[in-house]
Amino acid sequence: MKSPMHQQHEVKTPAPLSPSVLNTLLKLQALQKQDKPPTAHYNPDAGGAPDAGGSQNSTANSGLSEADRNAIGAWVRRCWTIDAGAQDVQSYSVLLLVTTDPSGTVREAQVSPQNNGGDMSDPEYFAFTQRAIAAVEDYQCATLPLPSNMLGQNQTFLFNFTP
Repeated sequence: MKSPMHQQHEVKTPAPLSPSVLNTLLKLQALQKQDKPPTAHYNPDAGGAPDAGGSQNSTANSGLSEADRNAIGAWVRRCWTIDAGAQDVQSYSVLLLVTTDPSGTVREAQVSPQNNGGDMSDPEYFAFTQRAIAAVEDYQCATLPLPSNMLGQNQTFLFNFTP
């Protein structure tokens, strides 16, 4: 005899129970893999000759107000950790080139060619840079609080991480 709570139609592909919401989110993220890598579109800084085309190293930082920069910094700071036991960690800094998609979600983060913060062959400095990259790519912090005028197109920003 079937109970009164019995489901009339059986589910053909029942999802296994997840012990954690994070596990479920990671499964969803894995299902939504990109089929092609994101492409970066550099935005020239304001000014210069009208047909100059801008520099490939220019970023959208100039389009942000001080309040916008502070809001983005506070947003990403929640996901950033440093290894307090690393020698000279207080002297480290790293510049990251961060590219967002039209919704303001980080799609790529890499150490900027302009970075003069440290020696990438130093394992402690390398770990410092990887933690900075992980912070901007973390699913909790990757959708940046960009002003509405910057949404709708890819943006590239220069982030400076210092303890």
